Amino acid sequence: MIEIHHLTKQFTTRRGPFTALDDVSLTVEAGSIHGVIGLSGAGKSTLIRSINLLERPTSGDIRIDGRSIIDLRGAELIRLRRSIGMIFQSFNLLSQRTVHANVAYPLAIAGMRREAINSRVSELLRLVGLEDKHDAYPAQLSGGQQQRVAIARAMAARPGILLCDEPTSALDIVTTGQILDLLSEINRLTRVTIVLITHEIAVIRRICDHVTVLDGSRVLEQGSVAEVFANPQAAVTRQLLLAHEPREAAR
Repeated sequence: MIEIHHLTKQFTTRRGPFTALDDVSLTVEAGSIHGVIGLSGAGKSTLIRSINLLERPTSGDIRIDGRSIIDLRGAELIRLRRSIGMIFQSFNLLSQRTVHANVAYPLAIAGMRREAINSRVSELLRLVGLEDKHDAYPAQLSGGQQQRVAIARAMAARPGILLCDEPTSALDIVTTGQILDLLSEINRLTRVTIVLITHEIAVIRRICDHVTVLDGSRVLEQGSVAEVFANPQAAVTRQLLLAHEPREAAR
């Protein structure tokens, strides 16, 4: 589904060029949940924002279903972004619109007819368990409910890929589990390919099939979650695992 080859991204700063991604390569299998983990500043957000070209790489290639997307512009870029949903840790809901209007927004932008929009929104609110919040506003919802609305909105156009940028970082531990279980269920029902970035080992362990470990803008190791966490090769992977284990023991 997604192939990333030798991706490099440099930013120009007052102190000179800054390399956010350095020769990054990885493959995300169709229908899988692929986690990308690393400490702050590892390049995770830049990587995930490159997949839908919110950040344009300096060099390298990204291929989706075998097709390079690096040079897409205009109408082709719009079509690409409609096929890729994205959710954020801050929810990014429109505060002056109801739950229904937030979920309907990308469908209205795409020119879908009102009857079809209403049907799709109702379907999505059932999926995320918010049928009774149709007319509520974001300020009337809990953090977990707001993230459910964001997930419904991201899935509105039936994307083949769902990008999750630290989707549970702003949530408590119980709500985090509920949101992760919802993402896992959506993956099972729709076979949408999910790429999820996080700094939490528990998030990767709970729902991911494969994991890529980033540090210092480079890939340190990758593979199935079971293989990488059972035999970590990189120091940062061991550091993340050790930081997680005391919390697990305390529970």
